[in-house]
Amino acid sequence: MYSMDSLKDLLLKKDLDEPSELKSLRAYCEEVFHFTPKLVDGKEQITLYASSGVVASELRMRQNEIIRRCQLTRKLQIRIG
Repeated sequence: MYSMDSLKDLLLKKDLDEPSELKSLRAYCEEVFHFTPKLVDGKEQITLYASSGVVASELRMRQNEIIRRCQLTRKLQIRIG
C-alpha cells in the first residue's frame, strides 16, 4: 500500500507537460480561428473539438496545412463539440 508521501513523490517525478503537437495545434487554432479547442490525446490520433460546424468545416479544408504546420505525427480527427 502506498502512503501519501510516496504517491506525492511519484506524481512530482511524472512529466505532465502537454506534448508539443498539442501545444502547436492549440496555438494554431487560437491564432487563426480565435478559439481554444478541446483536444483529446489518443494513442494513434488527436481529436480536436471545434466550437461550431462552420469552424470544423474550415479546419477540415485546411487539414493538410495544419498537419504540416503543426508537425503532427498522428491522425487528426476534427469533431464538433
